[in-house]
Amino acid sequence: MKKKLLGLLIAFMMATQAFASISVAPMRLEIDANKFKGNYLSTSINVTGDLRKPMRFRVTAGYFKLNEKNDLMVLPSDPNDPYDISKKIKYVPSEFTVLPGKSQRVRLNILNLKKLADGESRAILFIEDVDPKEFAVDTGRAGYGAQLIVKTRLGVPIYIDKGKVSKVGEIEYFKVVKSSEGLCTELKINSTGNSRIRYTGKIQIINGKKLVDEYTIDGHVVGFGTSYITKDKIKADKIKGAGEYTLRAIISYTDGNGKKQNLKQETPLNIKGDI
Repeated sequence: MKKKLLGLLIAFMMATQAFASISVAPMRLEIDANKFKGNYLSTSINVTGDLRKPMRFRVTAGYFKLNEKNDLMVLPSDPNDPYDISKKIKYVPSEFTVLPGKSQRVRLNILNLKKLADGESRAILFIEDVDPKEFAVDTGRAGYGAQLIVKTRLGVPIYIDKGKVSKVGEIEYFKVVKSSEGLCTELKINSTGNSRIRYTGKIQIINGKKLVDEYTIDGHVVGFGTSYITKDKIKADKIKGAGEYTLRAIISYTDGNGKKQNLKQETPLNIKGDI
């Protein structure tokens, strides 16, 4: 008889072939609570199940923060943290079965809006399947088999802006660095308000007064009170020869008043040969 090795994989906010057909919409909730006159607000998400068989899900709420790598860090609920609203969320149903190809609406009520701190409050809603799936895995070792237990766990971040909301971004530095991919730009963005910023960006390559090229870089969310560092390979296809160039970073985001803000910073790029 083969011996069995058991493993447990909890999948969080990612998709593999085992559960690629499961989805949640929307994938995040961003709500301006100043638009609501009462002491609570209501919203909902839709959970779509597997196409082949029924799935049973359980709903729970937690708390999170974003770190400087833009990773979502799940934290224990903290009653002393004024921005933790995980205990202020009520959801119905808290456990349900989704038939093949069907969906289930989960209704959310967020309570005590008048007691929320100024700025951004957060929570994360977890959708987790109740019955784990088992898969046989070839270990490559004679006499041993393995069984992988896969448990699906999707997370929906919830952001609530309330009261005096300040969304302020700044570029701490913008420079050229060398990497294994070649020359890259490195950009550090700070979020100094009391609510996150969600930015888009582009890089311009300038020679004298002439715009040589312009390309976009990936945008990200920067949690308030944190920073984000992004590295992007310089797209030098249109740089035809040696010379002194200027790289200009343009970062755009919407502030707490709904107005578009642009941040700009430049750094030199001196080309003496092939880039």
